[in-house]
Amino acid sequence: MATAAALSSTAVFAQSAEMDALIAAAKAEGSVVAYWHSSRVSKAGEGFEAKYGIPVLGTKMTDAESTEKVVREVESGNVQADIIGYDDGPRLVTELLPGGFVENYVPEDLAETIPESSRDPLVYLWQVSIFGYNTERYEECPISNVWQLTEPEWASKLHMLDPRLRSTQIQAFSAIEDRADGLAAAYEELYGKPLELTEDNAGLEFIKRLAASKPILYNEDVEIAAAVGARGQEAPPLGLYTLGRHREIESKNLALGMCPLTPFQGINQPSYVQVVADAPHPNAARLFAHYLLTEEGAAPWTADLGAYSSNPDLTSNAGNPFPNVAEWGDSLLVSDNARVAERRGDLLDFWITNNR
Repeated sequence: MATAAALSSTAVFAQSAEMDALIAAAKAEGSVVAYWHSSRVSKAGEGFEAKYGIPVLGTKMTDAESTEKVVREVESGNVQADIIGYDDGPRLVTELLPGGFVENYVPEDLAETIPESSRDPLVYLWQVSIFGYNTERYEECPISNVWQLTEPEWASKLHMLDPRLRSTQIQAFSAIEDRADGLAAAYEELYGKPLELTEDNAGLEFIKRLAASKPILYNEDVEIAAAVGARGQEAPPLGLYTLGRHREIESKNLALGMCPLTPFQGINQPSYVQVVADAPHPNAARLFAHYLLTEEGAAPWTADLGAYSSNPDLTSNAGNPFPNVAEWGDSLLVSDNARVAERRGDLLDFWITNNR
């Protein structure tokens, strides 16, 4: 026991020394340049500068914009960016990482804390999307199983993001295909008979029937939540939108609730942090990545509903249905990046063909 305690103490001391060295090196570099998928990088940067005295020069960009800039900078040998915040996991694992344009950095002191599924590439944030309903019109969600969304009663009554415009929907379709067995079981549970397939698996069958039901499609989910939650509706739609929209219930006088559906009730979308290859301020970039996995660094995102750090030791908004990602269990769709990269062109074509 004494030996184990001594080893543990030695490890903690070593990690502390490494952290001190990283902080000193980062301060010597003087700043960090971030290309980010979210404008909240500015707020995180303010906290980082207040703590370490290192300014963060953050610029909000789409994944396509940051990809184009990072690739061009690295190939030209004139790298300006140090770190990126990124949503497009499939592109990250099939282009940026194997191409040597970015490097995956997992802080050593958090390597055993961050779940393995969030380490490579490093996830710093999970954001949950849910199926929602109008609580003024319905005392509880009017459906209990996702297959009901494909029934004539709900034709054109689901509002969701347009898969042609938002890659997150294609990622969800890939995860649905991965959950084919669960969907087949859910169909039989609902209707009391086996699913008759016209496609290769129950996942594709569900996507086909959902597309044929002509959901109402949007580019932004703020409009979806407003359409679902508007008061005074006789037959309000259901919607698939980020849980964070429930923060607007009071300010916009919306009537919104979450549908606990079988076999899944939403989507869990990861956001990644990566250090740019040949970054001019690599230590400051690594320190900023570490900061985002701490309570204060994650707060610009996790203070809101529906957002969770990949660090399970951190808190989340008290209004969340569950305190951390793990407690959602398998009720949320999570896609496999490599499979999405392989399948997304086919899945988009499949959706468009069946949505005509």
